[in-house]
Amino acid sequence: MQQGNGGSTLKDVKGILGQPESVSSTAVKGFKVKSYSWTKYDTTILVQFSHKKAITKTVSGFKWNRSSNKLSLKAFNSLKDGSSYSTVVNTYGEPDGLSENVVLGKKNVTAVYFTGIKAKNAGASASFSFTDDKLISKTQTNLK
Repeated sequence: MQQGNGGSTLKDVKGILGQPESVSSTAVKGFKVKSYSWTKYDTTILVQFSHKKAITKTVSGFKWNRSSNKLSLKAFNSLKDGSSYSTVVNTYGEPDGLSENVVLGKKNVTAVYFTGIKAKNAGASASFSFTDDKLISKTQTNLK
Protein backbone atom coordinates (compact mmCIF):
# COMPACT_ATOMS: atom_id res chain seq x y z
CA MET A 1 0.00 0.00 0.00
CA GLN A 2 2.75 2.49 0.87
CA GLN A 3 4.32 2.11 -2.57
CA GLY A 4 1.03 2.19 -4.48
CA ASN A 5 1.93 -1.06 -6.24
CA GLY A 6 -0.69 -1.88 -8.86
CA GLY A 7 -2.47 1.45 -8.47
CA SER A 8 -3.35 3.75 -11.37
CA THR A 9 -1.29 6.86 -11.94
CA LEU A 10 -2.75 10.33 -11.41
CA LYS A 11 -2.41 10.93 -15.15
CA ASP A 12 -4.51 7.82 -15.88
CA VAL A 13 -7.21 8.85 -13.40
CA LYS A 14 -7.32 12.43 -14.73
CA GLY A 15 -7.66 10.96 -18.22
CA ILE A 16 -10.84 9.22 -17.07
CA LEU A 17 -12.32 11.81 -14.69
CA GLY A 18 -10.78 15.12 -15.81
CA GLN A 19 -9.39 17.73 -13.44
CA PRO A 20 -10.28 17.23 -9.76
CA GLU A 21 -12.43 19.75 -7.88
CA SER A 22 -10.22 19.56 -4.80
CA VAL A 23 -6.80 18.35 -3.71
CA SER A 24 -5.47 17.90 -0.19
CA SER A 25 -2.38 16.39 1.42
CA THR A 26 -1.83 14.64 4.71
CA ALA A 27 1.09 12.95 6.43
CA VAL A 28 0.96 10.47 9.28
CA LYS A 29 4.27 9.31 10.74
CA GLY A 30 6.07 10.22 7.54
CA PHE A 31 3.55 8.48 5.27
CA LYS A 32 2.36 11.09 2.75
CA VAL A 33 -1.01 10.79 1.04
CA LYS A 34 -2.52 13.15 -1.49
CA SER A 35 -6.31 13.09 -1.92
CA TYR A 36 -8.09 14.13 -5.11
CA SER A 37 -11.86 14.56 -5.29
CA TRP A 38 -14.23 14.67 -8.26
CA THR A 39 -17.99 15.28 -8.19
CA LYS A 40 -20.06 14.20 -11.16
CA TYR A 41 -23.78 14.93 -10.77
CA ASP A 42 -24.48 13.70 -7.21
CA THR A 43 -21.65 11.16 -7.15
CA THR A 44 -18.36 11.89 -5.39
CA ILE A 45 -15.16 10.04 -6.21
CA LEU A 46 -12.20 10.33 -3.85
CA VAL A 47 -8.87 8.79 -4.87
CA GLN A 48 -5.85 8.82 -2.57
CA PHE A 49 -2.32 8.57 -3.94
CA SER A 50 1.04 7.70 -2.47
CA HIS A 51 4.27 7.45 -4.44
CA LYS A 52 2.30 8.75 -7.48
CA LYS A 53 0.01 5.69 -7.50
CA ALA A 54 -3.61 5.28 -6.35
CA ILE A 55 -3.86 3.46 -3.03
CA THR A 56 -7.58 3.89 -2.22
CA LYS A 57 -10.75 4.92 -3.98
CA THR A 58 -14.11 5.77 -2.51
CA VAL A 59 -17.28 6.33 -4.50
CA SER A 60 -20.41 7.68 -2.86
CA GLY A 61 -23.74 9.16 -3.87
CA PHE A 62 -24.79 6.65 -6.53
CA LYS A 63 -28.54 6.45 -6.95
CA TRP A 64 -29.37 3.42 -9.05
CA ASN A 65 -32.80 2.49 -10.29
CA ARG A 66 -33.17 -1.17 -9.50
CA SER A 67 -36.10 -2.96 -11.05
CA SER A 68 -35.15 -6.56 -10.39
CA ASN A 69 -34.31 -8.20 -7.08
CA LYS A 70 -34.71 -6.08 -3.99
CA LEU A 71 -32.36 -6.69 -1.12
CA SER A 72 -34.56 -7.81 1.77
CA LEU A 73 -33.67 -8.91 5.29
CA LYS A 74 -34.23 -12.55 4.27
CA ALA A 75 -31.88 -12.15 1.26
CA PHE A 76 -29.34 -10.32 3.44
CA ASN A 77 -29.37 -13.15 5.98
CA SER A 78 -28.97 -15.77 3.25
CA LEU A 79 -25.66 -14.28 2.03
CA LYS A 80 -22.96 -16.35 3.70
CA ASP A 81 -19.33 -15.55 4.47
CA GLY A 82 -17.24 -16.44 1.44
CA SER A 83 -19.84 -15.22 -1.09
CA SER A 84 -18.20 -13.27 -3.91
CA TYR A 85 -18.56 -9.57 -4.65
CA SER A 86 -19.70 -10.39 -8.19
CA THR A 87 -22.48 -12.63 -6.84
CA VAL A 88 -23.85 -9.74 -4.78
CA VAL A 89 -23.58 -7.26 -7.68
CA ASN A 90 -25.04 -9.68 -10.22
CA THR A 91 -28.00 -10.35 -7.93
CA TYR A 92 -28.70 -6.87 -6.48
CA GLY A 93 -26.95 -4.46 -8.85
CA GLU A 94 -24.12 -2.01 -8.31
CA PRO A 95 -23.83 -0.57 -4.78
CA ASP A 96 -24.65 3.04 -3.97
CA GLY A 97 -21.30 3.47 -2.22
CA LEU A 98 -18.00 1.69 -2.76
CA SER A 99 -14.66 1.83 -0.99
CA GLU A 100 -11.66 -0.13 -2.24
CA ASN A 101 -8.04 -0.49 -1.12
CA VAL A 102 -5.16 -2.94 -0.99
CA VAL A 103 -3.46 -3.61 2.35
CA LEU A 104 -0.63 -6.11 2.76
CA GLY A 105 -1.42 -7.53 -0.66
CA LYS A 106 -5.11 -8.13 0.09
CA LYS A 107 -7.85 -6.30 -1.82
CA ASN A 108 -10.55 -4.92 0.49
CA VAL A 109 -13.92 -3.72 -0.80
CA THR A 110 -16.86 -2.31 1.13
CA ALA A 111 -20.15 -2.01 -0.75
CA VAL A 112 -23.12 -0.09 0.67
CA TYR A 113 -26.72 -0.23 -0.56
CA PHE A 114 -29.31 2.50 0.17
CA THR A 115 -31.54 2.06 -2.89
CA GLY A 116 -33.22 -1.07 -4.20
CA ILE A 117 -33.74 -2.48 -0.73
CA LYS A 118 -36.82 -3.48 1.23
CA ALA A 119 -36.84 -1.06 4.13
CA LYS A 120 -38.78 -0.69 7.37
CA ASN A 121 -38.26 3.07 7.17
CA ALA A 122 -36.02 5.82 5.80
CA GLY A 123 -32.35 5.38 6.58
CA ALA A 124 -32.27 1.65 5.85
CA SER A 125 -29.04 0.27 4.43
CA ALA A 126 -26.93 -2.82 3.94
CA SER A 127 -23.14 -2.94 3.95
CA PHE A 128 -20.90 -5.78 2.78
CA SER A 129 -17.13 -6.11 3.33
CA PHE A 130 -15.03 -8.32 1.08
CA THR A 131 -11.38 -9.36 1.20
CA ASP A 132 -9.94 -10.86 -1.97
CA ASP A 133 -13.48 -11.14 -3.40
CA LYS A 134 -14.87 -13.10 -0.44
CA LEU A 135 -17.55 -11.75 1.91
CA ILE A 136 -16.04 -11.41 5.39
CA SER A 137 -18.70 -9.33 7.18
CA LYS A 138 -22.03 -7.64 6.67
CA THR A 139 -24.25 -5.21 8.55
CA GLN A 140 -27.77 -3.91 7.97
CA THR A 141 -30.01 -1.24 9.40
CA ASN A 142 -33.81 -1.42 9.18
CA LEU A 143 -34.11 -3.96 6.36
CA LYS A 144 -37.53 -5.57 6.05
